[in-house]
Amino acid sequence: MTMQFRRGDLGGVLVVSAEVWLKRNKVAGANRLHIDHLNMASRGAVIRLAGTPEVPKPGWFCLRVATGREMAVEKVLTAADVESLVVMTNEDKVVKRGRVCIVPPRPVILGYVLVHCCPIAQAMMGLLHVKDVIDVVGGAIRPYRADADSISRFKKMAADGKYDASARKERKFELKEQVRITDGPFASFPGIVVSIDNEKGYVSLDVDIFGRPTPVQLMLDQIEKM
Repeated sequence: MTMQFRRGDLGGVLVVSAEVWLKRNKVAGANRLHIDHLNMASRGAVIRLAGTPEVPKPGWFCLRVATGREMAVEKVLTAADVESLVVMTNEDKVVKRGRVCIVPPRPVILGYVLVHCCPIAQAMMGLLHVKDVIDVVGGAIRPYRADADSISRFKKMAADGKYDASARKERKFELKEQVRITDGPFASFPGIVVSIDNEKGYVSLDVDIFGRPTPVQLMLDQIEKM
């Protein structure tokens, strides 16, 4: 089956197959659905749902995203009025080989964006459809809820320069060593050291969060020996 449409003053007839027409409408409908679902994670939705007894209370949840795309995801969420957070270091100066180098701001935890919303299915679906979002920590059905006080302390420590390059302390850890996360959204969770980047000050851990193995890459100053 085909459909015909006039091209106006250009002359001729544009022939479009019904299959192409239906596919286009299906994609457009799916995009509208994703936008509607993302709206359910917005600040407005949190306010609207506040008085609904059967809706879980809002809180901070952790999105795992492609490393290096943290700020891009935060930008999309901010544009959709979703309260989001990527905790950053401050711009800093360090001396290397006798030269002063500028260290630009960077995420304290790589590959994660924090969002504040009601953990309902529509909101989780909307968040999962954002480009570069890989997963919700804990799963979309029962996502891991980060402690609000820990998030506040985490933000303050970053603003005060705890994670800046010039404040870095020398810490010795070994591969496969079991450690404990001291601050941030995963504070108090144990993890196993998978890799260490002493040059940049990051460590990669395998963290068991409610029975689900979760890769977490954070700064060496956020872990301690057990």
